[in-house]
Amino acid sequence: MAPVPPTIGQRIRSFWERPDDFLVDAGKAGELLIARIRLGVTLVLLLIPLVSYALAPPAEREQHLTGFFITLFAVAVAALVFMLVARDRRERWLPLATSLLDVSLISFALVIYGLNVSPLQAVNSLVTFDTYFLAIAATCLRYDRRVTLVAGLAAVAQYLLVVALMATLVGKVVTSEELERYGQFLWSDQMARLINLTIATAIAVHIVRAMQRQRELSTADPLTGVFNRRFFDDYFASEVQRADRYQSPIAVAMIDVDHFKRFNDIHGHATGDRALRNVARALQKAIRRSDLVARYGGEEFVVIFRETSAEQAMERVEQIRRAIEAEPLLTARTTGPARVTVSAGVASWPADGLTGDDLLGRADQRLFEAKHAGRNRVIGPPLDRPPLAAMPDAAG
Repeated sequence: MAPVPPTIGQRIRSFWERPDDFLVDAGKAGELLIARIRLGVTLVLLLIPLVSYALAPPAEREQHLTGFFITLFAVAVAALVFMLVARDRRERWLPLATSLLDVSLISFALVIYGLNVSPLQAVNSLVTFDTYFLAIAATCLRYDRRVTLVAGLAAVAQYLLVVALMATLVGKVVTSEELERYGQFLWSDQMARLINLTIATAIAVHIVRAMQRQRELSTADPLTGVFNRRFFDDYFASEVQRADRYQSPIAVAMIDVDHFKRFNDIHGHATGDRALRNVARALQKAIRRSDLVARYGGEEFVVIFRETSAEQAMERVEQIRRAIEAEPLLTARTTGPARVTVSAGVASWPADGLTGDDLLGRADQRLFEAKHAGRNRVIGPPLDRPPLAAMPDAAG
């Protein structure tokens, strides 16, 4: 039976789902890059009105002075945003807020130029208006289609309001000299600009989706669909650093399929692959969106539990173990369903170590203990001991 295509409502709900945390982290790297560029560009742009003011005749200095204060305000805002982004928090509101800020600064600049220089200068600008396209393109680095769409629509709506405002002023305050310098006001030109902004937004949304898909493919294990070892290593190191920075608990579990080689010998490698996919699916169903599952190698998986104590992590891993044990697996070589079990070792920060390698080593040690004790069980840290950082022998 052919798959049923999603309805319009399902497509809309899918579009507005927030990205997974690994895409949020990728977007945060882009956000930091944008913040640096924004601050650097505004600082450079601050020189333009200063030089223009020094070289311009007295009659034209007012508009360059206006440009200087506009740019100075943009520098202050850019510096504030950079400090917020550099704090390394997953602020869900920040990508949208900074995207709207970029768009709004452009609109604000057009309004100021229109009120203090000329309405025609605002609507016929060949430099300031084009900055809208840079702001829309920059949203792609945030890996969130929703941000790109909202920022693009905001650019369209704001520019339409700017045009409407300037249109009311053209017939009242525009002189023949301004007409000669800045050109005429034509609604056809303004509508063309609005259409171009809309097209740029649509293209950017599709680019973001392609970037998301490419990143998902590059970080996924091809057999099970969970994250691969290479992505896990980088992600886990950054999570441990974040836990240390904000003193937030984090736990990691290493989970291994019991007697997997013998399972393959009895049921075949195709069934073994299906068993691994079933285990991966059970892990994904049991975790939160903020957690992460990766295939560590062979039949071994690893799970990161963010902002989770050792006790909470052990409870959840035990639930996972029971769910995997209870799920039957149909096979081609035997008459009845087969079952797989898993063993797991759990470690937590900071009680079991202060680095990612320390935590993985301790979790792997406990996984070995679970297998040595008979398999199909979870072993974690003693829950009544003090954290490692508080132990006297760890103080140095």
